[in-house]
Amino acid sequence: MNYTLDDVKKFILEFTELEYQYGLGVYDNSIDTDRWNFLVEKFESYYGNRYGYFSTISKYRNESLMNEEELFIKKRNLRKRKLFLIRKYKEPSFGKGILNTDSDIVFSCFLGANLDMGVDVYPNNISVGIVNDELKIITERKLNSERRRNEEVIEWIYNERSNVYIEDIIIKNDGTLVETLRIVEPEHPTWIADYNKG
Repeated sequence: MNYTLDDVKKFILEFTELEYQYGLGVYDNSIDTDRWNFLVEKFESYYGNRYGYFSTISKYRNESLMNEEELFIKKRNLRKRKLFLIRKYKEPSFGKGILNTDSDIVFSCFLGANLDMGVDVYPNNISVGIVNDELKIITERKLNSERRRNEEVIEWIYNERSNVYIEDIIIKNDGTLVETLRIVEPEHPTWIADYNKG
């Protein structure tokens, strides 16, 4: 299937909404077990099978944390991640752990944080591929905050201790930039320059 940048935008906005609902639902005792299990399964369905981070999604909820006070704190602190930018690349180089992608296209989706960072920027780069004719999250990179702090450079890295890195579920090279969809301009000059590239 030939997915457009608008299709990917819709997919990621649905994902960030589910991610937010999941983050609150861990503490919400008004959500019964059946509704919770449905939410978790739907949330997991946005990930490719081999992508390691989805294994951190758990149906287990600690009942001692499921109360109004914890939910109030979570509602005050948790933010739905904002989608800033999508870049479409052709002919990326995948690590051997990325299996079953249907095409030589990958979409890089640049997301904000799920908590207040003081300035609106994107510290997350989620890669979306086509798996069995469906859009799926196949890997995620984080901002190299040390390099950013010292050199004002935006660089995307994997945690070398994570199963994603160890199992080579990575993008080695993004490939050739084909198309860009700008959605929300970030607030910091370094990010604005990156946002306007390409």
